[in-house]
Amino acid sequence: MKKRFLLFSIGLILISIVITSAISVNVNIKNFISEKETMLLTYSRIINMAILDELEAGREIDYEKITENFSEEMDIRLTFIDKKGNVLADSEMGSNYINMENHLGREEITEAILTGQGQSNRESDTFGTEYLYAADALKYPEDTLLITRVALEVDKLEIISDFILKTLLISSAIGILAASVIAVAYTNTLMKPINEMEEQLKNTMKENKKAEQIRKDFVANVTHELKTPLTSISGFVETLQDGAAEDPEIRSKFLDIIAIEAARLKRLIEDILIISDIENKRESNTDSDINVRESIEEILTSIGPIIEAKQVKIITSYAYEIYIGGNNDRFKQLMMNLIENAVKYSYDGGTVTITAEKKEGKIYISVKDEGIGISEEHLPRLFERFYRVDKSRAQKAGGTGLGLAIVKHIASLFEAEIRVQSELGKGSTFTVVFNN
Repeated sequence: MKKRFLLFSIGLILISIVITSAISVNVNIKNFISEKETMLLTYSRIINMAILDELEAGREIDYEKITENFSEEMDIRLTFIDKKGNVLADSEMGSNYINMENHLGREEITEAILTGQGQSNRESDTFGTEYLYAADALKYPEDTLLITRVALEVDKLEIISDFILKTLLISSAIGILAASVIAVAYTNTLMKPINEMEEQLKNTMKENKKAEQIRKDFVANVTHELKTPLTSISGFVETLQDGAAEDPEIRSKFLDIIAIEAARLKRLIEDILIISDIENKRESNTDSDINVRESIEEILTSIGPIIEAKQVKIITSYAYEIYIGGNNDRFKQLMMNLIENAVKYSYDGGTVTITAEKKEGKIYISVKDEGIGISEEHLPRLFERFYRVDKSRAQKAGGTGLGLAIVKHIASLFEAEIRVQSELGKGSTFTVVFNN
């Protein structure tokens, strides 16, 4: 009887573990693929934005060099394809890309041409291995279409074996041991260890899911511009894992730093997506009446703690009722970036002056500070993405390097003009001119 009970218990537990682990393997693979697809799509969009910057600057695009640089830095396969399906460059094939067949029939390419973005998970016709693909279409003048495709090789067997080794075998060993003890003990003690084991499995699943979500959040945001904060985070985590976590003071300090860097990564990705949405015309500048005075006062209230910390004096001067047409959220975002920059780059105890006035049928909104200023050689590139006049000072102030690029794109959305006057050590004045 005991022998039968022992075998029954072991068999029942093993069957439960196998079924649960099989489901877990499937879920983990799907989560893995989903996060990688999100990451690859982010890569393709950022690469396209970098190419667009080069095109707008009038520089010639060397696709082979771009594929080599980005592929090495991001550890991906990168391919450029024109609207006819012809391969312009491929990081894996190098100079032999000219021998690659037409890619017009590829699922992700077809979808990108039709909708602007495409994704697929299939075996590569060129290399015979399974890849995850993400493609983003870039349209630029003269009706030209460029498809930027990034790919990552996927080995499902490796994913499954890794999961089994770390979870399934351990869980099975625990299950067999628990079943052996249960079979020897009395029947009325049977349910307690089984319930404990099930709870342990549930906790393991929850921990795996939580870890996967954290990894997904980080991996999806990895770009070449994020290398510095990611390296910082990785270094602090490794230090904690190596034993620093045992010291509460060090652990708290390191976790605070990791939290700051993570918040910076989030702001940067949000800024990138804002620019991308505006550039790809995914939104319209809704025609609503914007009360300039009320919007600016709301912004000043929201950044009150920053103003108080710097002890900056704010002076406002505008007509009581000035209205412009457009999207109020985007307008506030534009002014928030200008005002927040003016405060952050002012000297402690300095003055920031905000004026709004009507002249010759146009509305002029200016933000003037008496802070560190900008030297003349930096002004032409001031609104470029990730261009920082002083990188260390900008990072210390918490900037993402995209604030003024967002200002430029929102101004374009309003069909407004942005002007800058600045002198090193004497402050800066940013003026946005709206057509009334």
